Amino acid sequence: MSREQKVFQTIPRSVERDLLLAEFASQNCDVYIKFSDSKTLLTKIKKWIPPFKLQLNYPAGLRPLVQSQLCIQINERGDRYFAQAFVQDTGSEFYLVIEGPIYKVQRRQSFRLRLPQDYPAVNTVFELNGHQVNEKAKLIDISEGGCSAEVPLHLGCEMGSYIGLKMKIGSRAEFIEYGHITYSKIVKDKFQLGIKFVRNQNTNSELFSLVRDLYVELFSKWSRRR
Repeated sequence: MSREQKVFQTIPRSVERDLLLAEFASQNCDVYIKFSDSKTLLTKIKKWIPPFKLQLNYPAGLRPLVQSQLCIQINERGDRYFAQAFVQDTGSEFYLVIEGPIYKVQRRQSFRLRLPQDYPAVNTVFELNGHQVNEKAKLIDISEGGCSAEVPLHLGCEMGSYIGLKMKIGSRAEFIEYGHITYSKIVKDKFQLGIKFVRNQNTNSELFSLVRDLYVELFSKWSRRR
């Protein structure tokens, strides 16, 4: 079983899937629709129309003309669900049609998204305990609450230290996060760190978008290979 298959639990067309769609509608869950690398729509689910259709809040000013399936993400009580869906825009009503299975991100995987070894990323530690530094870091995994990273041994990171990270992941905009080191261990010739981010409304909203996009990217690549 591949790592991607371990991340996503398949929920096929079934009574379980029907109950799940009904629950999404009753909770007015958020749904993200990824139209392109630079355009993701956030709206809410209004109604389930059995067996395949979800009615959404009508987004102002949007007239997508989409023939192919799109990746969507639905958030429900802390869980993430993905699917391939068709968009239907009648001009007054807005729908998603989900004919295939839904994929749930496994709870044990949802907290940290492990990046592939060769994933393009440029990360820098620019602050440590109030002192300005400039050291490269390798990002191992990331979530909305923290990350794991490898840094040079001479940086001297200890548990409880306050750290500032500048991250450029893929083609996305560079962003900054501050946090505290929750664990530190030596692996070969590097320090491996666990970092818990300081909660900040502005930075964490950007981080939420980043992690969501990484999950969508992983799901999109995996679903095309199936």
